[in-house]
Amino acid sequence: MTPYQAHLTQLQSRFEQAMVHHQLDAILIYSGHHGYAFLDDNAMPFRVNPYFKIWLPLINQERSFVLVRPNTRPKLFLYQKADYWHAEPSLPNGEWQDAFEFEIIDDPAKAVKTCRDNYNNTALIGDTLDQSDMFQDWPEASLNPSGLLAQLDYQRAYKTEYELENLRAANRLAAKAHKAAKHAFFNGASELEIHHAYLASLACREIDLPYNNIIALNEHAAVLHYDDYAPTPPAQSKSFLIDAGSSVNGYHADISRTYVGPDVKDGAEFAALFQAYKREYFALLDEIQIGHSYLDFHDSAHRRLSGLLSEFELVNCSAEQAYALGYSRTFFPCGVGHYIGAQVHDVGGHLANELGELLPQDPRYPFLRLLRPMERNTVFTVEPGIYFIPQLLAEQSQNPDFNWSRIHQLKAFGGFRLEDSMAITELGVENLSAPHLDH
Repeated sequence: MTPYQAHLTQLQSRFEQAMVHHQLDAILIYSGHHGYAFLDDNAMPFRVNPYFKIWLPLINQERSFVLVRPNTRPKLFLYQKADYWHAEPSLPNGEWQDAFEFEIIDDPAKAVKTCRDNYNNTALIGDTLDQSDMFQDWPEASLNPSGLLAQLDYQRAYKTEYELENLRAANRLAAKAHKAAKHAFFNGASELEIHHAYLASLACREIDLPYNNIIALNEHAAVLHYDDYAPTPPAQSKSFLIDAGSSVNGYHADISRTYVGPDVKDGAEFAALFQAYKREYFALLDEIQIGHSYLDFHDSAHRRLSGLLSEFELVNCSAEQAYALGYSRTFFPCGVGHYIGAQVHDVGGHLANELGELLPQDPRYPFLRLLRPMERNTVFTVEPGIYFIPQLLAEQSQNPDFNWSRIHQLKAFGGFRLEDSMAITELGVENLSAPHLDH
């Protein structure tokens, strides 16, 4: 059995268990459709329903459906319609074509009617916004039922070998593009030029990326999701933070790296801080093991960063005091990572079980997306960082525990982080990103 065949077998089993539990005859998964901005007829980029693409690698196929039934091959309702305005998305070759029943439709309402006529209790998973005519007779309780989604979302954390293969391939592609971006930075390129170098390496368009690249020079690295891409380089490129990914069959890479510019004022001090951070980063990765609480893992990152803040005199107190007073949260306000898979921020991170019960959240860490323990066959990112964020620093402006002369010395560099995707497999802990890219 190939990895893809085993993947489908596992999906079928998960969905059948869910159908039994929720007393369903079938589950219909809608791929989705383009949306439009207000008073505009120019369609926004299409993003396929992740629950559609985990079944088959059709990431550009609008208005199509996968029908899942017990003890039966899944059925694909493939939307194809002659259209001289737009090109039909090409269908990739592959074994997925032998795994499905096929029906070509020129009207997605046909698939909806087929299910309504043949199955009494069918749940629909997908975006029904602006499609009221097609789904008007569908019982509201069966549109994205929360209990069903909770059970399936919880199971999505456990990756099959097919999914791991796609994640590995996505990381290889992203690493190649990261190297092109690094080369552009050290050759004095602007943010926009670095971004273009990344795209050129992948021979893709922006809409093919899993998320907007973060290409941040100097103080722009302090903006956590910076994607403005200045078209001209700064007078001096002090630092470069890149957070960028790639996709294979709808599965994503999410990699971050930071580089210090050559021969810049205070560059040695920033580089020393970054080198010490790397030491703590690798030590944090060594904590990954089955059963370890991801919340405790996140907390350990804060303890380690608090040590750096004290060691490099960014705060005028001990590491223990900096941690206890929450000063690390000023420099690192986000979560240390998240699940990754068919979505960059993959689902299920807060679920305690298949029933949809939620794990308790630590009020100190409201932005942490993953609270479940580390388990076999899960994949998550690790991305602690230190950032000189003006808004958060302003909240501490009267605090004498903050070494403001030191902070002002380094804030022109913006900040830094590393980020890798870590898989726990039968063979142990696997770094999906680092083998292809130097830290």
